[in-house]
Amino acid sequence: MANNHPSLNKTIISHQMLSKLHHLWQQTAENQGSDLIFLTQQHLNRKKDISNNGLIFHNFNLILHPDLQALLFIDREISNFYYQITISFELDKIVSFYEIIKPFLNLRTKKKIDHHLAIIDVDNSLNHGFILEVLKIFSNPLNIQEQSINDQNDNSPIEDILHSRLKQENILHNLTQQIQDNLELKQIIQNTLENVKNLLEIDRLLIYQVNVTNTDNKLINIVTYETEVSAPFTSVLNYQEDRCFETLQTLQKYQDDFILIINDIDEQNLEKCLTETMKKMAVKAKIVIPIIVKHELWGLLIAHECNQPRKWQENDIKFLKHISEYLAVAVYQYNYYQQLEAQKKALEKQVEKKARELQDALILAEVAQQSKAEFLGSISHELRTPLTCIIGLSGTLLHWSKNDNSSILSPEKETRYLKIIQENGRKLLQLINNILDFAEIESGKYLLNIKPISLENIAQMVLLYGLEIARNKGVMVKLDYRVSNEEDLFYADGERLYQILLNLVDNGIKFTGAGGEVIIKIWRENNQAIFHIEDTGIGIYPEQIPLLFNEFQQLENYRTRTNPGTGLGLALTKHLVELHGGFIEVESMVEKGSVFTVYLPNSDVNSILYQQNIENELKARSDNKTVVIICEDDEIGTVLCELLTAADYQVIWLFDATEAMQKISLINPKVIILEQNQFTSLNLASDIQTLNNNFHLIVIRDEISGQEWNSLSKLGVNEYLLKPLQPRILLKKVNKAMSY
Repeated sequence: MANNHPSLNKTIISHQMLSKLHHLWQQTAENQGSDLIFLTQQHLNRKKDISNNGLIFHNFNLILHPDLQALLFIDREISNFYYQITISFELDKIVSFYEIIKPFLNLRTKKKIDHHLAIIDVDNSLNHGFILEVLKIFSNPLNIQEQSINDQNDNSPIEDILHSRLKQENILHNLTQQIQDNLELKQIIQNTLENVKNLLEIDRLLIYQVNVTNTDNKLINIVTYETEVSAPFTSVLNYQEDRCFETLQTLQKYQDDFILIINDIDEQNLEKCLTETMKKMAVKAKIVIPIIVKHELWGLLIAHECNQPRKWQENDIKFLKHISEYLAVAVYQYNYYQQLEAQKKALEKQVEKKARELQDALILAEVAQQSKAEFLGSISHELRTPLTCIIGLSGTLLHWSKNDNSSILSPEKETRYLKIIQENGRKLLQLINNILDFAEIESGKYLLNIKPISLENIAQMVLLYGLEIARNKGVMVKLDYRVSNEEDLFYADGERLYQILLNLVDNGIKFTGAGGEVIIKIWRENNQAIFHIEDTGIGIYPEQIPLLFNEFQQLENYRTRTNPGTGLGLALTKHLVELHGGFIEVESMVEKGSVFTVYLPNSDVNSILYQQNIENELKARSDNKTVVIICEDDEIGTVLCELLTAADYQVIWLFDATEAMQKISLINPKVIILEQNQFTSLNLASDIQTLNNNFHLIVIRDEISGQEWNSLSKLGVNEYLLKPLQPRILLKKVNKAMSY
């Protein structure tokens, strides 16, 4: 008969539940009087743990009475909050436990226990009242009332009731453990549904999830999880609810924690379409319990009874309700973890990007340092060569001019020396002008002097210059001018256009050997002029072409190169071309030659004035770079101020939301960033829009739902930012707002 007594082996309970069990054992011992023996760890002679086959226990409570034998045995302490225990009402197990501790009891206690064990009537020793008290303690985490126990008490043995409650507790404990272990959400939900279905003997248990994004990026409501369904019942996985659901039981009801309970569809007055839908699924009874995640309906936990109607017990309903709450925690933690992972990946990408930018900056710094050294060496070389020539030849002329006697220098030689001095002086002047022009253009201070010029005159001047400098090198310079008299007039900065062509022609002659040629081609296409400088020189390697227009960049080292130059000519040319609104292209083949093509638009006065008007208008619009921050949080306000100030915005931080309305009209900002609680921000956003100014309003939230965003949008809110603030997203949205 003892085998019919219930036992709870190795059950995990909370610290709070253990305290209640200790109290129950102690209170029972006090109420029973002298006929009861109550033993605890303190009654043992040895003050240390007792080992039995390697198992160490830390504490126990034992009650021995003719009408009640109960053992509460603590196997181990899992943590400060959880314990693994064994509870037994079986006499043979209690006797076995007594034999273990018997050597550590005094003689008087042992005699008293032996006497009690001898007179116990096993058939009448099960105290149902005490077991019901234990059952209440185990049922308390599920908020089970005594009535729900009585619901099953008429038809179920007390042992079955106790085991059922413990299995429910174990399912919830396992679910908690899986959440703590960060298992995949799909695995947690599927395992839980299977365990609950088996325990409650439900034909079909599923989750109907709302607002799921499908392959077409549309939000749908669909069955996403389902336990295995036995024949002859069919699966409803991936089933999408029809309009019957929307009209009869709206999602808003479930949002307000509504629970639908149908014991028998034939006995309840249901809408026709719902009855037909349930019959189509072979459903006789059902329960629908909402899963609420952070005040939003995530889905529905639905139990189907298909064989026959079922009167759902209060215990079943409350247990399913607890399952839905635990699943809501699992969903929230999973979503939060996914957000953290996404933020982590975004931060990692940002770190990688910054690392690459830093690496690129270091490389650029090294290149700049090298270019600086090259430039200093180059400029020294370019200045020293003509200066040496000028000083040497002028010194020679000066020396012989002091001799009153006849000079040994012939007039022809003196003239040649003077020409060399003049030519080198001109080179120095051009070099210095290039440096000054480049510095002025780089600083943004240079403005073009646009006026009507003759393209033919410019072409002839460039040709004469080319012929002069090419004569000594044996290079032929030709002009192919294809502009009609009607199109000869062109609006540009004549001096700078001459400089552009001069640099290109000089560059072509410099890298073309004796016997080669440089051809200057000029023509018009619609409203632009095209200047084509072609040479038959040494050409350029493909990998060197991108370096051509870098300032201070020479493709040859200044110590070994055969062609002079500072590396400024082509860089200056490119800047001048772009100042005109044009662009320059390069084509080249090694040992074949190079072609430089310049495209310049006709900058006539009317189009210039029109462009200036547009630029002035855009400038007037962009002059307002004021951002008002309405924020009571010091940390967030400080971050916003630092980021936006560093981005060159004028930032005004208003702490008090009540005073903000009075100041906004006076400040007239372009962007307002609002960080307040939900109620305050809604009211303040509504008040701000009544000012009828051209504000761009951005709110900051911990999170934002689709419904809340719809409300904010209707109030005139243009954008939102989520905490924690991400600088890149913040600046992107503010920059976008400023462009309106």
